[in-house]
Amino acid sequence: MMKACRFLSLLALALLFLAGVPGAHAQDGDALRFFQQNPSRRWFFRSEPPVQPRLPRQRDGDSLRRTPEPDPTAQPAVPVTIFVHVVGDSLSENLSQGLKDYLAETRPELGVIRRSRSSSGLVRDDYFDWPKAVRELFAGTEKVDAVVMMVGSNDRQALRDEAGAYEFGTERWRELYARRIDDLIALLRERNVPFVLVGMPAMQGQKLSADMLVVNTILKDRAAKGGAAYVDIWEAFASEQGQYAATGPDVNGQIVRLRTSDGVHFTKAGARKLGFFVGKELGPELGREGRGTAFAALPSDLSEQIKRDAPGLVPSSLQAALALPEELPQLPVVGLRPLAGPTFELTGAPVSMGARLWQGRIIPPGNEMSILVEQAFGQGRLPPAKAGRSDDFAWPRQETAASPARTPAN
Repeated sequence: MMKACRFLSLLALALLFLAGVPGAHAQDGDALRFFQQNPSRRWFFRSEPPVQPRLPRQRDGDSLRRTPEPDPTAQPAVPVTIFVHVVGDSLSENLSQGLKDYLAETRPELGVIRRSRSSSGLVRDDYFDWPKAVRELFAGTEKVDAVVMMVGSNDRQALRDEAGAYEFGTERWRELYARRIDDLIALLRERNVPFVLVGMPAMQGQKLSADMLVVNTILKDRAAKGGAAYVDIWEAFASEQGQYAATGPDVNGQIVRLRTSDGVHFTKAGARKLGFFVGKELGPELGREGRGTAFAALPSDLSEQIKRDAPGLVPSSLQAALALPEELPQLPVVGLRPLAGPTFELTGAPVSMGARLWQGRIIPPGNEMSILVEQAFGQGRLPPAKAGRSDDFAWPRQETAASPARTPAN
């Protein structure tokens, strides 16, 4: 009996040694961790070894990890050659993103550089001086092909000069505010760079919206007098009554939320719509080579250009200033187009002269055919149908020689 137990113990130790289990001194936790780390040794305890994934046979010169082939239809990336700098308050941050998305689809050669400053404006130059910042921008090494400014939401405060402070909206305040806009326009004009001023949208507060209308009036007036472009976005983000609207149609015509919960800034869809309107105005301001046309100087050979392109359209006062000859060829006179042409009634019945369908002049009068034609086309009476013809609907049917009587069947 003792020999049998000893034999079984030796057999168990041999099997454990063949299975690769740690020595007999190992604890139960060590053995469990061993089997967890070596799952291939579990087959001794009726557990199948894990199936290893079969890799494809690698041929000479082949690689198991292949790089995707390039798409022949993919368009190459267009390098950015024209740089548009967007300046202004926190609303210009929304404009920068929306303009960047719009130009990426329509004008990929245009790059947008955001230079916004929150809580800034044209009133508190002690906090941030935008004319000074623009001068420093041109003094740097960056390329500036156009400047877009959206400012005014923080300018509802007193404006100061050497004589004192003036409340928002007063006559002196409007004068000083317009002067600061003129300085910016003159600064961009000196460098022949297009300048686009973007108006303020309607705001959620009625008093705030009314104040933004005051700012927009000054921006639009000074832009027109200084030669800068002005983008009016009021109606694009307002209701039919011209009031603030948080939702509205996006660039695809879908009704979405365009303004954030603060009633001032724009959502992503609103910024995309804002960039659409500004981008459409910015396109004509940039030439093919990216230079502006808004502040382009007159050519030196203006007289030759006028004689070539617009003969006969130069007034006498300008002829003397440009030293043009008086015998300029005149343009041919083109007749004016009438405001309206002849009218025609589309719903009336067509009739001939005298409101009759037929005059009866082709067939001589007094003829039997003339009488029938007069009755049919002049009076509208159809001639009687002949007996036995297909248009004879008389009842009882009149029998003729051509249609013999039938005897009823019994």
